[in-house]
Amino acid sequence: MKINRRDFLKTTAVTAGVIATSGLTEGALVKAAHAAEPQTRVVKTNCRNCTGDCGVLAHVRDGRVIKLEGNPEFERSEGALCTKGLSGIQALYHPNRLKYPMERVGARGENKWKRISWDEAIDKIAQKLMEVRKKYGAEAVLGSTGGGGNPNFFSVGRFLDTFDSPNWFEPGAAQCYMPRTLTFMMMCGMGIGGAPSLGDSSCLEAYFYREKTMRCFVIWGTAPSYHGPSQAGRVIAEIRAYGAKTVVIDPRFTPDASKADIWLPIRPGTDVALQLAWIRYIIDKKHYDSDFVLRWTNLPFLVNTKTKMAMRESDLKSGGDKDTFVVWDAKTKSAKAMQYPYDEKLSPALEGRYTVNGIEYKTGFQLLKERAEPWTLKRAGETCWLNPDDIERAIKLYVAGPAGIGLGVATDQNPNSTQAAQGVGVLDMIMGNVEKPGTVLQRYNDKGLAGQLTAGTSTPLAHFLSEKQLNKRLGGIEHKGMLHWWTAHPSSILEAIKTGKPYPLKVWIERSGNKLGTVANTYEWAEAMKKFEFIVHMYMYPTSFSMNADILLPLNEWLESDAVVNSFNKLYARQAATHLFETVNEAWVWARIAKRCGELGHQGCKDAFDPAKTAPEAPYYDTYEEQLSACVSIVGMTWDEYKKRAPIEINPMNVWRTYYNYKEIDPKTGKPRGFDTPTKKCEVYLESFIELGRTGKPFTTYPLPPASKDYDPLPYFIEPEESPNKPIAKNFPLVMTNGRLPVWHHCTLRNIPYLREIFPVAEIWVNPVDAKKYGVSQGDWVWVESLRGKTRARALLTEGIAPGVVYMERFWNPENIETSTQGWKEMNVNILSKNTPPFNDVCGTYTLRGYQVKIYKAPEGAPEGVWIKPKQFQPWMQQPSAPTPIVTLKNSSGGK
Repeated sequence: MKINRRDFLKTTAVTAGVIATSGLTEGALVKAAHAAEPQTRVVKTNCRNCTGDCGVLAHVRDGRVIKLEGNPEFERSEGALCTKGLSGIQALYHPNRLKYPMERVGARGENKWKRISWDEAIDKIAQKLMEVRKKYGAEAVLGSTGGGGNPNFFSVGRFLDTFDSPNWFEPGAAQCYMPRTLTFMMMCGMGIGGAPSLGDSSCLEAYFYREKTMRCFVIWGTAPSYHGPSQAGRVIAEIRAYGAKTVVIDPRFTPDASKADIWLPIRPGTDVALQLAWIRYIIDKKHYDSDFVLRWTNLPFLVNTKTKMAMRESDLKSGGDKDTFVVWDAKTKSAKAMQYPYDEKLSPALEGRYTVNGIEYKTGFQLLKERAEPWTLKRAGETCWLNPDDIERAIKLYVAGPAGIGLGVATDQNPNSTQAAQGVGVLDMIMGNVEKPGTVLQRYNDKGLAGQLTAGTSTPLAHFLSEKQLNKRLGGIEHKGMLHWWTAHPSSILEAIKTGKPYPLKVWIERSGNKLGTVANTYEWAEAMKKFEFIVHMYMYPTSFSMNADILLPLNEWLESDAVVNSFNKLYARQAATHLFETVNEAWVWARIAKRCGELGHQGCKDAFDPAKTAPEAPYYDTYEEQLSACVSIVGMTWDEYKKRAPIEINPMNVWRTYYNYKEIDPKTGKPRGFDTPTKKCEVYLESFIELGRTGKPFTTYPLPPASKDYDPLPYFIEPEESPNKPIAKNFPLVMTNGRLPVWHHCTLRNIPYLREIFPVAEIWVNPVDAKKYGVSQGDWVWVESLRGKTRARALLTEGIAPGVVYMERFWNPENIETSTQGWKEMNVNILSKNTPPFNDVCGTYTLRGYQVKIYKAPEGAPEGVWIKPKQFQPWMQQPSAPTPIVTLKNSSGGK
């Protein structure tokens, strides 16, 4: 999208006039920035350039944000702010921002557009949706979203539920966070924020480092100093300073690895093998917490070796309770029902094989022990390319505890994804590292408010999606774990686009940055996009994806947006510091499309504005301010009142943060509260995975047909499909991995001049041993190639990556979006990644890490047109302009 500085400044000055031309913008936009403010005012807000939500003080003068600094009142960041947050001003005033709705007038990819009003844009989208619904069915409408700066993550799914389409996806989801949130929810009932993630769930116990209760932190597949310097990275440094030991399991020698007591540079894709070795060692050496395992896990329960299901009292005797489980009593040498929470008269056997009524049973613990038995330290060392002595040293630090494991996105990005989350869950649970001081797995008493408030009205309207349509969800029967986030399967979607089977997809509405930088096997997606009749892209600035759209919709930057943010025991307010152009909040866009579809005869869309019909979920609202006020009405305020009073304490710290919550007596039953699982115990043997695969419970609104095979209730290791141990290694000898960098979050911010000066091009880390073997020198441009394609990167020779492994982060080049490459072909690692089977059985995860590549010198040098030198980024710098006029708009709320 070309626009020179003069046009940018001119457009800024006439914003008041163009707003008046669009009736829908009444109730859609915040008040424009005030022009002649005599003093600088400070707006307390929260960043959203990653998931951290760091507190920010935005200094505003003459309607412009002139300075950003960290807010010390926000406890998790304590006044720190990283480069991503500090780039907010450059993102806000970027000359290439999407400023108003536009419609394509040339061929796709020509980058020819005309400006249209919001009324026109919403009407054109709704008309097309209704046309396609009538001709092909609602399932022909595809939606997608993305992470990064997106506080309305589930808004696309909410709209498609309303429209009765089952098909939306996010390039992360099964490849980012979902495998962990799903698994830990089912293992110990800790909900979507209960996974041990330093990025999203934050592993909050680590932030109380001054108490010195956490004595070891295992940083597994995550790089906190890179992904979250102002929060997670800082906290890891603090716990080390207060005496805690750290273990880093990562192929890269990150700053966290450089300070760790032990670094295990694991071969990508082999994490579950290492976890099984840890489990075996802990069981063999009897380091596990036998009391916790006996009383608060399901491992003593007898399991039918044929059906894989735990024995119930109803299996033991006629009239027995189907929700009471059975153990082998060592005293009476017989099977006995174990009344919740524990029967002191019994002596449950933890290990063993037993015959009851002619049927063979084993304890869950016995099955776990047998699963881990082959994984000696020696075998794990050979498989994972690690020194067995180093593995043992790491385990000894962990078992000395109290300890926790922070599990990162790395294990979410190969077909062993849910199994890796299980492995970590098993380790912490058999060690009793649950709800005790110094451990990661905790529940906090937020009165249920934080989730409701921060979700707002972006939560799914699952009951609006009909049974018929749910059964049509692409990949949804085979990979029922996706029901946890209510999404479809990306690779199944791609296959349907390409083949038209089981049905065609005709409309794609996308909300995020650059899908062509984040989806695996990008060339296939780029070709498949040509089959769509209609594509809508809503974002803050144009990307490679935009070049293929029919309608572009401009969204708020985070400095223009309002939302509820929670941290520890308090609720904060992200609030607009200013507002530019005709940008709006994403939630308002979906509500307007639903409204118009309702007017055109869609009953579900009409009903979505009726609170009686959406209950227990919130309805859609006519303005974003109404939506926000409805959210914070839970705390008895309007949005304006909430902004003035935030931060608001949910509970005193000593009530919000308590330990051993599972022992708390439930006044309704007179028994301990336990965990939010079917057994009320930590379900290390994950029988509920079997039930999920067979029926879709506990997530489905309607019973679903079974998957082709049962999901395994225990973690297991599968060798990557592309592996250095397979014939493919002859032509593609190197294992590819990815990972975060401190200047980016996913594919965002590649157009920020200061950040690109820091990191102008994609690098590939190569061990000097491999560099010599393949004729590559420091700084050389190289081709990186897989079975799926090739792309370029600049070689960084370093011993910070093991021989046989290379690292490359995804990249795209906004400076080239008007060229034939559209900016995604130059140095994009996801051209190489693998989106074909095998998939994770539960979630459908494909392979973004742990596949085979080769490298060779690129005689052509750098890709054509990419910017490398600082002066080249000058066109992206904001420039001073005349003060913005004061504009007052009636019901001006939706753009926040």
